[in-house]
Amino acid sequence: MTDLPPEGGKTLGRRTLAGSIWMLFARLVVRGSDFIVLLVLARLLRPEDFGLVTIAMAIVTILDVVTDLPLTTPLVRLDKVEDRHFNTAFTLGLLRGTVLFAIVALLAYPVAAFYDDPRLAPLLLVLGIGPAVRAMMSPKMSAFFKSLLFRQAFIMDVGGKSLGVVAAITFGLLTQSYWALAVSPLVTRVSAVSLSYWLAPYRPRLSLSEFRYFWAFLGWMFPAQFTVAIGWQFDRLFLGTFIPTATLGLYGVAANLTGIVEQSVRTSVNAPLVSSFVIAGKDRDRLRRGYTLADTAILTMGLLAYLLTAVFAEPFVALAFSSEWQAAAPFLQLLAIAMMPALVRIPFRALAMAAGRTDLVFFVAALALAIRVPAIAFGFAFAGIEGVIAGIGFGNLANAVIAMVFVRTLTGMSAAAQLRSMLRPVVATLVGAGIGWTILRLIVPSEGLALFGGLLFGTLAVSLAYLGTVFLLWRLAGSPAGIEKKAIGLVADRLRRR
Repeated sequence: MTDLPPEGGKTLGRRTLAGSIWMLFARLVVRGSDFIVLLVLARLLRPEDFGLVTIAMAIVTILDVVTDLPLTTPLVRLDKVEDRHFNTAFTLGLLRGTVLFAIVALLAYPVAAFYDDPRLAPLLLVLGIGPAVRAMMSPKMSAFFKSLLFRQAFIMDVGGKSLGVVAAITFGLLTQSYWALAVSPLVTRVSAVSLSYWLAPYRPRLSLSEFRYFWAFLGWMFPAQFTVAIGWQFDRLFLGTFIPTATLGLYGVAANLTGIVEQSVRTSVNAPLVSSFVIAGKDRDRLRRGYTLADTAILTMGLLAYLLTAVFAEPFVALAFSSEWQAAAPFLQLLAIAMMPALVRIPFRALAMAAGRTDLVFFVAALALAIRVPAIAFGFAFAGIEGVIAGIGFGNLANAVIAMVFVRTLTGMSAAAQLRSMLRPVVATLVGAGIGWTILRLIVPSEGLALFGGLLFGTLAVSLAYLGTVFLLWRLAGSPAGIEKKAIGLVADRLRRR
């Protein structure tokens, strides 16, 4: 592996930004492809079909996350990686995939009996293959991550997803069966793993010689992953026992749409930030600057996406889906608002993993779960599905506050300093919401092209108002270092080159 030479913070920041852009672009392409599949299959399948797959996917996702081993991070943290480290990583991935599929196979028929739907058993078995295969990705992909090179990861993710999209749409058009929803993740993951061996050639060998090193890092990750998985999928499994499958399908589609932003950002920035924080080492000043920049950038762009979703959920659903999906619009609107706090402190996980403090990842996840689960249950008891969404929002807010406490432990950054970094995008969200709701009242009665034109105008107006407010507040604050200055610098560099 080629290690990075000692470089200044500016070069490191640019490499981190470039890596994050590659990964974010990959996630946006992947999630955009999911959206295209959703639009096509929503016109071929019924809400009941989506509800059925929502239950199966929730169970597989929990098991996937619980058993997940972030084997790349221990490799990135090593100064020198040898074949025995790669072989141990591969063997652990193989064991993890085997255990995962065995658990899915054991649970398939009991779960089908619990929900009184025999279709769930074969569906779970097929959906369980994808995560099991993904665990066997070439461990030498970590060499690219170590050097902050993520173009290869982009090729792997986008290439695999492209084949998955083609398979899902083709299967859906030919069969109009809920199985089309299961085909996409299966083909995607098998294809991505195959591409990883083409991009980072590796001859698999079984070995556990470095097990102690990996376990010292991963020991806390098992309970952490378990609590995270239960927390993020609890609402769907909980609702699946109380509401009709068709209603669960509407809710599941809305949850998938709102999850695109948070999941895309979280999964795309984690690897570049871990590498960047590892390189920064114990220099707390660099850690604080890098963490603040990443956190502010994520919050600024993520809040805009959720703001547009919350304001224009109704016309968006009317244009994108058939009339039987219109009832999903209120769920989409409320979930977008509830997910806004989840954008806060996304870089915390990367910071803790880079420092080797995976115990803090577990503590944050455990405290968040202890708040989120009862909040969802009480919310449903008092206000039905809307109460569940309120519980999700409360849980996300609590998670952000808890993470702030541990960020101070790792970087020495006070809560006041962390809150100040969030001020500009939060104020801009309030300004954009006021303008957006005004425009919404004007365009809702429209239909067809008029509604599309109104939605396009509203999106542009709210985006300009939001970004304009962010930059105005930045100038009034004296143009401090931050994402705004980085953005202006990138634009200026591009103009000078031209």
